[in-house]
Amino acid sequence: MSWSAASPAEASSTGARWGLSSRWFWPAVIGAGYTVLALLYGAQLFVYRASHGEPPRLGEALLTGACVWYAWAALTPFVLAVARRIRATGRPWFVQLLLHLVPGVGFAVLALGLFAVLREWLVVEVSGGASAAWTYFLFIASKTTDFDLLIYFSLVGMEAAVAYARRMREEAVRASQLEAQLAQAQLQLLRSQLQPHFLFNTLHAISALMHRDVESADRMVGQLSELLRASLERDGRHEVPLSEELELLSPYLDIERTRFSDRLQVDVDVAEDARDALVPSLLLQPLVENAIRHGIAPRRGPGKVWVRVRRAGARLAVEVEDDGVGPPAGRTELEEGIGLGATRARLERLHGAEQSVTWKARAPSGFLLSLSLPYRRTRA
Repeated sequence: MSWSAASPAEASSTGARWGLSSRWFWPAVIGAGYTVLALLYGAQLFVYRASHGEPPRLGEALLTGACVWYAWAALTPFVLAVARRIRATGRPWFVQLLLHLVPGVGFAVLALGLFAVLREWLVVEVSGGASAAWTYFLFIASKTTDFDLLIYFSLVGMEAAVAYARRMREEAVRASQLEAQLAQAQLQLLRSQLQPHFLFNTLHAISALMHRDVESADRMVGQLSELLRASLERDGRHEVPLSEELELLSPYLDIERTRFSDRLQVDVDVAEDARDALVPSLLLQPLVENAIRHGIAPRRGPGKVWVRVRRAGARLAVEVEDDGVGPPAGRTELEEGIGLGATRARLERLHGAEQSVTWKARAPSGFLLSLSLPYRRTRA
């Protein structure tokens, strides 16, 4: 029969803080509670007798309180076992309440009988034996059975409250785990959207280039192969060091430089203290692709893209800027495609309100996209 009112893990962690093993934690707590009640009962009895002119016997009063409440302490494991058994039936609360009436009266009678015996053995100076204990039992049973029945239901209520609190904690942990699994699945889905999106765009560029520059198209196929190899070698992490992102960005930029020839310049400026920062996998490539596709490609003549990453205290600032055509006149909201939309959604999933994505038109033309996210380093 177990005293435990909590899971073994909870009892173990709580008991460890008090220097107790999980096996003895709850018995110690319950024993301490009954000791406090016994002391209060004894003190109350002492004051009551003194106020009525009886001889002040503190030791006898405290011993009487111990007999009353330690009788219930001895019965508590059995009360908790009955309470768990009735609760396990799953019946409505009022039915369970009726089921507790018979054992409640039974435990109340047992507690009174045990108290009468202990009092006769330990408190009364001249013991009258079993007959005296029986007489005293009948006397107190006629007066305090209702109070002891209330004690029984108090124990049942406390057991139900502890079980309910434990169930709520378990459900909260389970909900948290499900939420984390859902977030991981959504991150994986968003990440998987980026890979075919980039692949299709690159294949389309190779197809267009094949008819006018076979050598350049062949070089782009090799660069695409290198980029896909680097992408597939990743282990599915949702966050990677910025240095890995830069390694993945390099072959993509080679592809775009081949595609646009002398029409495209890209300046990548990354602070040294930011290279070990954790960032979402496939963060930079969709942002640079967005700048090239919507800013540089429609522009007549050469254009330039700047990629800047800086650490600002506990924040990491990422900027992708271009001097392309910029947003259409009068537009106040950012139009998000697959790349930028998936990037924003992944940042929200990973960092919640701690991240931000802002943009503004660049004078005289162009576009500036700014990302801010918490700075976290990779573990050594």
